[in-house]
Amino acid sequence: MHQEVLDLESLKSRNIIKKEEEKGSGFVNDENVYATYNHECKKCGYDRVQVIDMGIFISDEDNFIFIKCGKCGFSERVGRRTG
Repeated sequence: MHQEVLDLESLKSRNIIKKEEEKGSGFVNDENVYATYNHECKKCGYDRVQVIDMGIFISDEDNFIFIKCGKCGFSERVGRRTG
């Protein structure tokens, strides 16, 4: 019994292998869904940031609180102790 060996391009041109459909189109965007706090990013100007509280490491320290831009991901520390 003899079978003909076909290459991938000939199978595509005969529509035996159909083009794969693009899945998930329109559902993914570059914005951070956790960025719900109103604050303007210093880097890109986007108006929403995510607030991240890292907690404390030593009892006499303030919490490490960061804000992270919902668009570009730029982060900065806020709430530093001054005295």
